[in-house]
Amino acid sequence: ASLLLATGAPLSMVVEQAHAAVQAADKGGDAAKKAADDKANAVKATAQAKVKADKAAAAAGKKAAADKAKAEKAAEKAKAKADKATADAAKKAAKDMAKAEKAAAQARAKAEKVAADAAKKAAQDKARADKAQQRKPPANNKKP
Repeated sequence: ASLLLATGAPLSMVVEQAHAAVQAADKGGDAAKKAADDKANAVKATAQAKVKADKAAAAAGKKAAADKAKAEKAAEKAKAKADKATADAAKKAAKDMAKAEKAAAQARAKAEKVAADAAKKAAQDKARADKAQQRKPPANNKKP
């Protein structure tokens, strides 16, 4: 504008030029302001997205930890069940073995008693036979 004045251009033309320059500067300023706002919005959106992502990752981590804890608890329960079943089976086997041993001892005692009774009876029978033999008169003392 000062160049136009120096060259002797009419004042109205100088004013128009200055006005156009001001408008262009305003437009440029508006564009710069819009770009700055857009950048600020983008930064804000990025920060929000990061916070959301961090929250989601934390939630996923929490869920994974909860799932792991659940799985460990289930494994412990299964182990406890297996241990109990093993203990119960061992207990039952011991009980059954004791029963079998008792039955075997009873059978042995019965067999020994039967054998003792048989031996006693055989001894009694032999004693009777011996006694009867002694009472019999000798065979060569027969009278004619």
